[in-house]
Amino acid sequence: MTPNHPAQPAEERPHPHRVSELIPRKALEACLARIENHRRLLETIRRLLPPPLAAHCRDCVATDGTLVLYAESAAWASQLRFYLPRIIEELAKEGHGRFRQGKVRTLAMAMEAPHAAPPRPAPHRPLPATIAALEAAARASEGEIGAALARLCGTLRRLPR
Repeated sequence: MTPNHPAQPAEERPHPHRVSELIPRKALEACLARIENHRRLLETIRRLLPPPLAAHCRDCVATDGTLVLYAESAAWASQLRFYLPRIIEELAKEGHGRFRQGKVRTLAMAMEAPHAAPPRPAPHRPLPATIAALEAAARASEGEIGAALARLCGTLRRLPR
């Protein structure tokens, strides 16, 4: 038994409330209307883009005369920037608002679903002839380059076969 959750018989426990009991109906309708407007705006933006690019426009935010588009990578963001003036113009024609400016941002990779990093291949030891050639180059070189080549040869000799 915890202090915050005293044990109660099942028949005495309160039942979960409905959303309509917790949030006034008008506020809920306003939220749903905003969600629908956002969905339509994003759908329109994607329709105005070439199909390959539309799939990489992940989201949008429209506030205070500014339209911000979110791309999944910097490469797609640069292409979205190219189309942004046309999108703003077409949105005004279609009645989706007049935006004074537009911005394109890249979604942080942390926001995406986590991907497992591919396993790194185990290092392999080069052929003895390759190590011998590097050692000869280390002996023939002076200064920092010769020292770096000598360290590299030592590391390569310690790798598993």
